[in-house]
Order: sequence, then C-alpha cells, then structure tokens
Amino acid sequence: MAFPKEKIQNRLDLLPGLRGRGPVSYDYGQWVDITHHLLITLFGADSPQAKGFLEVVGEGAEARGWGLPLAPGNPWGMQARLDRAEEHLRAVLARLSEPLPNLDPH
Repeated sequence: MAFPKEKIQNRLDLLPGLRGRGPVSYDYGQWVDITHHLLITLFGADSPQAKGFLEVVGEGAEARGWGLPLAPGNPWGMQARLDRAEEHLRAVLARLSEPLPNLDPH
C-alpha cells in the first residue's frame, strides 16, 4: 500500500497528461473528484487539505470541472484551477515531508 506522500505524488504525476490534452473537462473533472476523495480519505472531510483543495478548484459538479470551459486567461477557467490545485497539492506534500517535532521531553 502506498503512503500518503506517494499517493499525492501520483495525483501530481497525472498533471502533465491533463495539460497535454487541453485539459479536457471530463478528464479534469475526474482528476478533481478522485484527488478530493483521496484528500478526504487521508486527512478527513473537514481537514484543511480537503477543504483547501475545494477552495482552489471550486465546489459543485460544474465548478469542479464537469462541463467547465477551458477559458484561457480566466482566473476560474480550467487551466487556472489546475495551476492552483497543483500548488495546493505541492504544499500538502511539502508539509508531509517536514520532520515531526521531537516530543521526547528528555
């Protein structure tokens, strides 16, 4: 079973393929749904990771990509949402890579 860092990295690894195809709204919507579900599974529905992801891609089926236009240059177009989603996931990944604080009082 893959660890959380690997699972998030796997979602990031799909981005070049999404961008190379346009992105296509169906593929983008599917990527958003699966990525959001992963964040809920790893961190919980009310976690900053899952909630923050929805803040950058939008909530609801249309806002999350299903039927969303490419809209180059539009801050809420698919390309801009994809850029923000990548930034958010990279930040989550960076936080997972930080060493845990030493809780040993000795």
